[in-house]
Amino acid sequence: MGKHYRVHISVAPLGATEVRKALAAIREAWTSPHYVKKIEKNKVYFLQTSAEASFLPDENEQAFAQRVSVAIWKKVGRYVKVVIDTSDSDEVPTDCFELNEYDYRKLMRTN
Repeated sequence: MGKHYRVHISVAPLGATEVRKALAAIREAWTSPHYVKKIEKNKVYFLQTSAEASFLPDENEQAFAQRVSVAIWKKVGRYVKVVIDTSDSDEVPTDCFELNEYDYRKLMRTN
């Protein structure tokens, strides 16, 4: 069993039906979050999730961020901003990964 990580994932902007899709993608690609918050303003949604669990064997933080982002983009069916903050169980400082539209185009071509 690998090292545990504390992860916070933020996804936006989302439509009402896309919130469920993004959450399903996170659950399928990694784990069921312990914390889920959905914020709505003018029918646009912001999803915040947190969980603590292991990554895939031999997977580093960057590979995890890319894999989960691709899962979200595929499930939602378009680019949305994904921000993933990770820290390991030893409380090593947090790494933040914010994948942009360039990353989306590049990663979706290869996945």
